[in-house]
Amino acid sequence: MKVTNFTLGVLCSGSLLLALGGCATDTRPDVPSDAMQVSSGDKVVAFTAPHDGKAYLRDDTDNRVVYSTDLRKDQVMRFDPALDAVRIDGNTAPEGIDNPNHDHSIYFERCAPPDRADASNNAANTDGGNQVPTVVHVPIGVQVDVQTQPSAPN
Repeated sequence: MKVTNFTLGVLCSGSLLLALGGCATDTRPDVPSDAMQVSSGDKVVAFTAPHDGKAYLRDDTDNRVVYSTDLRKDQVMRFDPALDAVRIDGNTAPEGIDNPNHDHSIYFERCAPPDRADASNNAANTDGGNQVPTVVHVPIGVQVDVQTQPSAPN
């Protein structure tokens, strides 16, 4: 009798752990883990890219990506459910969005190589052939006041 109770207890515990493990699913399927949520809501969602990268429009109700595109620095992605349209800098994407009245989020993943602007700024800022670093990566929403320092006399 004790062996049966022990076996039943082990089976119940194992089933419970298996069920709980099944609940720990990815809540952002098809969105890269390093992409950041930058906008969400049940109405118009919009985002201006601070860097080159890839934007993902995710249907939060159906838990799936419904549109993705590459964005360049300062491009604006906007989804308007009333128009059932994604617009990039005012140009309408040819794809419609299923279930436009669901809640949607925009996620953004910065591209790995430096922005074109970052690369050109670094190339222009040299000191006798030595590269002077000028790119500072700051989290979105943090304001930075940049001040130049006077050159040291030679």
